[in-house]
Amino acid sequence: MCPMSISLQPFTANSTNIYSLRSTGVSSSCDFIKFSPIGRNSLHWAANFRPNSASRPETTGGQDCIVGEDVGVVIVDHGSRRQESNLMLNDFVSMFRARTAYKIVEPAHMELAEPSIKEAFGRCVQQGASRIIVTPYFLSPGRHWNKDIPSLASEASKVHSNVPYIITAPIGLHELMVDIINDRIKYCLRHVAGDADECTVCAGTGKCRFYS
Repeated sequence: MCPMSISLQPFTANSTNIYSLRSTGVSSSCDFIKFSPIGRNSLHWAANFRPNSASRPETTGGQDCIVGEDVGVVIVDHGSRRQESNLMLNDFVSMFRARTAYKIVEPAHMELAEPSIKEAFGRCVQQGASRIIVTPYFLSPGRHWNKDIPSLASEASKVHSNVPYIITAPIGLHELMVDIINDRIKYCLRHVAGDADECTVCAGTGKCRFYS
């Protein structure tokens, strides 16, 4: 991914069957931007970006998108039979809502737990969202991002056919992941050395230790 900003508006098709964004400003240093249709509805697309440099950091370069009050965000993880894992997504959604300009943010689980993508999509619409951003809480762009989530989002949108949505990229090779992993390592080593309590993830598990 590469630095870019997009002002989302409903999608339209021209006479040559080439789809484009209506009244939309796009600023990007990409060599390639492709919007791929999801299903048969031209309102529903996923974006693929090809940067002009393989080493380009995947950050926004300090550019902020203008967030409208009518935009809803659905943050999707895999879902787990372990309730503690599912509740962690709720905590993340609360953090995301508190630290961003998005007012309508709902958690969703792809499978194994509720709320589903369909339920979260509907909750956003009920709160006044007229556009939906489905963003995967996934590390890599595997089958779930490529097929499963688009399929579930498309199914959810059938009930709200006048509400366009976009599926964003997963976390991937974002440079801030280096800081996150490094921070986790340092904290666990501090705990092992007796200089810090267990983190909220490991608390009560006794797993944060050296094995031999």
